[in-house]
Amino acid sequence: MKIAGFKKQSLIDYPGHISSVIFTQGCNFRCGFCHNPDLVLPEKFGHTYREEEIFTYLKKYELILDAVCITGGEPTIHKDLPVFIQKIINLGLKIKLDSNGTNPEMLKHLISNNLIDFIAMDIKHILDLGKYNEATGNVINRKTFEKIKLSIEIIKSSGIEYEFRTTVMKGLHTIDDITSLKNTFKSNYRIQNFNPEVVLDTNTNYSAFSQEEIDALLIG
Repeated sequence: MKIAGFKKQSLIDYPGHISSVIFTQGCNFRCGFCHNPDLVLPEKFGHTYREEEIFTYLKKYELILDAVCITGGEPTIHKDLPVFIQKIINLGLKIKLDSNGTNPEMLKHLISNNLIDFIAMDIKHILDLGKYNEATGNVINRKTFEKIKLSIEIIKSSGIEYEFRTTVMKGLHTIDDITSLKNTFKSNYRIQNFNPEVVLDTNTNYSAFSQEEIDALLIG
């Protein structure tokens, strides 16, 4: 596994659990609004952790921790993800996975082999190829888009905890878009407002919604 970040303890990444957070290196999307460009762009790649460093910590604090969240980047591009996860499970820890849904085969394998307890999938836009492609940096085609939609169905029928989530911003999403997404994903859906401080593409015209607009979207 290419691990580029490690948060030792978090109270927010896995609701109701104390977790460590592992950030994998590399992604197959190029979302201009991404707030982790150092995990996505090869020219920005930095230090990586040896697995031994991670497991030394997890073993030391396994009685304090409940879980490990694996995020990125995009974790499912790493073929050794299942083996890595099994090592964590062997410590008695739960697994939460964050994914963009482009590898339904990997998701299906992880779910069918009881290797994840919670999955959060990023939904970049309404399920329209053109809009989704724009949101992801114009890197997907019809085949990839169909994989994303298949991942959604796999997750819905998985029997494990899950959520779908969208980072929303003016210049990419309209209020109608967000309302449509809420109606599609219902109670398993949440939105998070765009943060312009660190982004992959500084040339975009995206901006955050006001707090009043976000509050209205959350209530509506």
